[in-house]
Amino acid sequence: MIKLTATAIVHYISPVIEIPSKTPGGQGFTKRELVLDDSWTKDGVTHPNFVTIEFSGDKMFQLDNFTQGQRVTVEAYVNGREHQGRYFNSIKGQSVTLYVAQQTGSNAGQHVAAAPGGYPQQPAYPQQPAYSPQPQYAQHGGYAQQGAPMPTAGAVNNNLGPSNLPF
Repeated sequence: MIKLTATAIVHYISPVIEIPSKTPGGQGFTKRELVLDDSWTKDGVTHPNFVTIEFSGDKMFQLDNFTQGQRVTVEAYVNGREHQGRYFNSIKGQSVTLYVAQQTGSNAGQHVAAAPGGYPQQPAYPQQPAYSPQPQYAQHGGYAQQGAPMPTAGAVNNNLGPSNLPF
């Protein structure tokens, strides 16, 4: 199983769903579904992203504390299986809590405008510099200028080829 933690907006919480047993005389089970909205916008185009997470047994009653539009953090496990050459996944919820933004030292105490549509404000992420700072040197212009050694008068004549050119 793969464990994941996700934070998104509650889009829908289902009522209790009863799943009957597939075997005669067997016991069915109950579950509730939490649909999270993690849609995003790029270049003016909204890309919808709705993820369904199943809560069953005693874990499904955690959903009673939440309503549509709240930002929550969910811990869940992803289960995968193969059936007749096809692969299927299910996401089983373990816990759900109300999202609490952590204040960083740079923006602590600053007033943040309210998010539109009644949704809670998303956290501000610290900005990283767009480039790595370069080391500073004491001399103007970067590295110290070093002069090339001057050839002796006799060495110049020895470097000339048959046409009296240096190449």
